[in-house]
Amino acid sequence: MLKSALFGRKKTTVRPFTDFYNEWLATLATTLLPQLRRILSSFTVSSALLSVHVDALHHHFHSYYVALDKAAAVDVAQCLYPEWRSSLEKPFLWLGDFHPYLFTNLLRSFLDDQEQDEEDEEDDVVLDRPWDVAAAWRSPSKALTTRVDQIECGLRLMVPALAARARHAQTDLVKNVAGVEGVKEGVENAVMAEMEELVGVVVDANRLRRSVLADVLSVTSVYQAALFLEAVAQFFAGFRDEKLLKEFEKCEKTIN
Repeated sequence: MLKSALFGRKKTTVRPFTDFYNEWLATLATTLLPQLRRILSSFTVSSALLSVHVDALHHHFHSYYVALDKAAAVDVAQCLYPEWRSSLEKPFLWLGDFHPYLFTNLLRSFLDDQEQDEEDEEDDVVLDRPWDVAAAWRSPSKALTTRVDQIECGLRLMVPALAARARHAQTDLVKNVAGVEGVKEGVENAVMAEMEELVGVVVDANRLRRSVLADVLSVTSVYQAALFLEAVAQFFAGFRDEKLLKEFEKCEKTIN
């Protein structure tokens, strides 16, 4: 009720964002991700062709965050309180979408897995993908590891700052609305001012996510970028897996 009163002030015929997201995710899961995997598994893969698919997938994610910005401008509640998200997705959300640490954590997992693979390496390894793909993360460059450290350092600064802006906007909203005595116009003005700040916070959070994704792709090889984007795409698509979702919703956990 309160959410509706505060955020539902805009009347619009704009297409619901949930429709866009469902179609965007379907394209990701049924078209772009399978295409990328076929290329990665082809023993005649060329770096030029793989680059085309990497660019297509990157553009797909970029278009998603641009659309999310526009959705926030129309009604920021659908981003901050996304009823259209699955029960699996919601615990991992931060200011409208998955936390930007998703990208760096996935990147770190490739680096860590490669270190473990090198420790356990055997001579009779059987490859199910071309060598250029299978060995993409072997001996990562100094430029890559340095850039990962820089990206993580930036996140440690930006994430708390954005979270603080969101908290301050909510606090100021309560103070300003509580300070207005029965004047509808005054309440609406107070709500509008803080709503604009919340929209700005969501847009800046999306800008941060886009920036991290672009930074990762700028410092990785085409094979590394392809494997990284494959993992990101699988992460997004996996949270809408019907079998996994049903198992999660049936799971009963005792709260101590």
